[in-house]
Amino acid sequence: MHEFIVRGSEAAGAADLGFLADREKGVGGARAHRYSHALWAFRSWRGECRRDLSEGSTKGMKRVHLLIGSVAAASLAGCVAGPARSPNPLGNNDPHRDLATGEQYPLKSSAVKEEVDRQFEQQHPGTVNWLYVWGKDRWFDLMDVVNWNISVGRGFGVNAHVTEFAQVGINWWDGTSWGQRGRSWGVWETSEEDRGVGPFYWVEIERHPTWGTQTLFAHEYKYTGWDIQEDGLNKAVHGDWSEVGAMVHVFAVGAEAAVSPIEAVDFLAGAFPVGLVANVFGYHHPLFDVMQDDTHSEIEKQMRAEKGLGQ
Repeated sequence: MHEFIVRGSEAAGAADLGFLADREKGVGGARAHRYSHALWAFRSWRGECRRDLSEGSTKGMKRVHLLIGSVAAASLAGCVAGPARSPNPLGNNDPHRDLATGEQYPLKSSAVKEEVDRQFEQQHPGTVNWLYVWGKDRWFDLMDVVNWNISVGRGFGVNAHVTEFAQVGINWWDGTSWGQRGRSWGVWETSEEDRGVGPFYWVEIERHPTWGTQTLFAHEYKYTGWDIQEDGLNKAVHGDWSEVGAMVHVFAVGAEAAVSPIEAVDFLAGAFPVGLVANVFGYHHPLFDVMQDDTHSEIEKQMRAEKGLGQ
């Protein structure tokens, strides 16, 4: 519109010159009258357009000012009434607690992953040690696949299971067992009562290690309840959820054997060479640790227990 008005103004200027030239040449009458009438109409229309544009511009600026004022008011209200948070939630004495809100941040935050890596490298410095830890974890994962024991004591019982969802048995036993519980070996005292069919299998178990590897003493355990409700990542449980095996107790002697498919998957996934290469290049967090039992994961669990991180 503005361009049209400018061009119209230029045309009007040319018409003025033409009118003056005609008047000087003596051209008058009807032609001069037509020039005069056209100029008057165009100038009237141009004045209306300029007035409309001016009013439109004023209204537009009022809308812009109103919008800017609304945004500013909302921002101010947010600053005054909104929840205060520290600029860096992890930048204080407790690296997992926000100063303003007291919220705990999860252990998987970058700051804590760096802390776990630092602890790992302090305990196992250098590439040679990293390779050793990787190999040790693979060996322990392989050992975790098998559980077996022989027992002496008193009682009777039988059980057969293909995962904890499909098992049948009845058992009462009080005695001493010697054998292997995954990566743990040794002797333990056991008091057991269990019975049921399928996923409805009731367990009352109390286990006290007396001699063996250091890891066996983490298997001290007491539980009463449905087998299916036990912690799936706790190796001290009655048996992991995927186990396939059998048990028999006859008067004074007994035996038990089982294999764990989920532990086999954990071993095969951890043995994938990508994890080894990542470890060499300084990425120590396990890429494939299904059961969360590798060295790096154990350090992380220890930090959770000692510092309450991520709770």
